[in-house]
Amino acid sequence: MKKILITIVTSLLAVSVTAESLTAFEVMQKVDNRYTGDTAISTSTMVLVDKKGRERNRQLKIYSVDQGDVERSVSYFLTPADVKDTAYLSFDYEQESKDDDSWLYLPALKKVKRIAASDKSNSFMGSDFSFADINGVNIHWYDYEFISESVEVDGYDCWHISSTPKQEFYDKAIEETGALKSEIWVRKDNFVQIQGKIYLKKGKKVKYFSARDIQEIDGVWTPKKLQMITTKNGKREHSSVILLSDIAYNTPVEDTLFSTQAIQLGVPQ
Repeated sequence: MKKILITIVTSLLAVSVTAESLTAFEVMQKVDNRYTGDTAISTSTMVLVDKKGRERNRQLKIYSVDQGDVERSVSYFLTPADVKDTAYLSFDYEQESKDDDSWLYLPALKKVKRIAASDKSNSFMGSDFSFADINGVNIHWYDYEFISESVEVDGYDCWHISSTPKQEFYDKAIEETGALKSEIWVRKDNFVQIQGKIYLKKGKKVKYFSARDIQEIDGVWTPKKLQMITTKNGKREHSSVILLSDIAYNTPVEDTLFSTQAIQLGVPQ
């Protein structure tokens, strides 16, 4: 029993030392490389809340596959009727020098629109999340520094990190994200980002991100509630919440789903 206790304590200390010895960039690398399943199929509800507190709900079905060199994802809007069959397709490339690709299918126009870099800072389907928020950012474009190496959020020990665009990527980062700088809170036990503060260039607005109800599902740490709040001069303008109702990891997903031709056919049956 004594040997077992010594082994457990030694292991915990080793994990602690490893966590505390990471640089801010290494923390963000672990966030970026965190295992999210080889495939995923999920259903969620997007709730849009205006400044008067009025809500609009949109249901989504999302399919994704991680093939190592590229992560492909397609999102279908199921309801309400005015957005039904709208689809968003994105390719997130592992290669640092290769720009990500994304397309939006608008059934009312029967048209697939490629999302240009200059459009990625725009609202994703009328929400407070931008296309860049949905896709994620290239971590190599940014300098990361610790604001605090230990801060408690919701009872969890977290890193608090600042993120600012590197000089050589400044214009590109601003164009794609619209953000001058960000603050990021990362849980030490699972490398999940649970909070964010995003300082926007346009309108001098600030967005507040949070990830809550984080559960380990099939070995994958999964936030079941994502929220983004847009503020100006310290006052809330509007907000958006994504509520995950179900998800299945590592189940078969057909490669044929991830094409601009496929997204025009509607959600797979």
